[in-house]
Amino acid sequence: MVKAVRFLGKDIIKENARLAERLRKLYDEAGVTVYEFLGGPGSGKTSVIERLVEKMLEEYRPEEIAYIGGDIATTLDTERIARYGVRHVQINTGGTCHLEVPHVEAAIKALGGSEALHKLRIMIIENVGNLICPFNFPLGAHARIMVADVTEGEDKFVKHPLSTKVSDVIVINKVDLAPIVGVNLEKMVSDARTLNPKAPIVLASAKTGQGIDELYRVLKKFMVRS
Repeated sequence: MVKAVRFLGKDIIKENARLAERLRKLYDEAGVTVYEFLGGPGSGKTSVIERLVEKMLEEYRPEEIAYIGGDIATTLDTERIARYGVRHVQINTGGTCHLEVPHVEAAIKALGGSEALHKLRIMIIENVGNLICPFNFPLGAHARIMVADVTEGEDKFVKHPLSTKVSDVIVINKVDLAPIVGVNLEKMVSDARTLNPKAPIVLASAKTGQGIDELYRVLKKFMVRS
């Protein structure tokens, strides 16, 4: 008789989901809205976040905003956000292709724990650049924002259906480059909408600022307190 080796992946994902629910309760009790940004390397997640932080600082004090940057190595992205004066923590996974709940818990502890969380209005989590693994490991965020860019190809959404389906907001970034790379934006929007009819789709360019105001308006609808 051949003995099957049990694959633990589903158990790990299920346990992470349970822990993510615990994190969500922590966020809600603190009254902090958490946005998680996901997308492939180079999609422009950090650039979009920079633009959004600029908008947020028109309404909130720097100490009311926190950023958790997830990456395999370096502090480069976090350094870009830190220059705005907001609270910030870098999480280097050392090789793991996504953040998990314990990473976020460690980041919250580094920020000052529950007491510090209660002083925040917004916390942004930028996950490791990857369009597969991070989407299987929610972090309790009130909104998960998928950032794809036109240079990745117009078939990005159909090639990553799960990532598209579980996102609360979809951003198609670098739209100013669409004519240059020959991408059909209408097809990208159609593919995304077919896979996820409920998620708002924002056409944006972090470079020019196009779509950033619209994206911020969309994100404000997820706020736990105004």
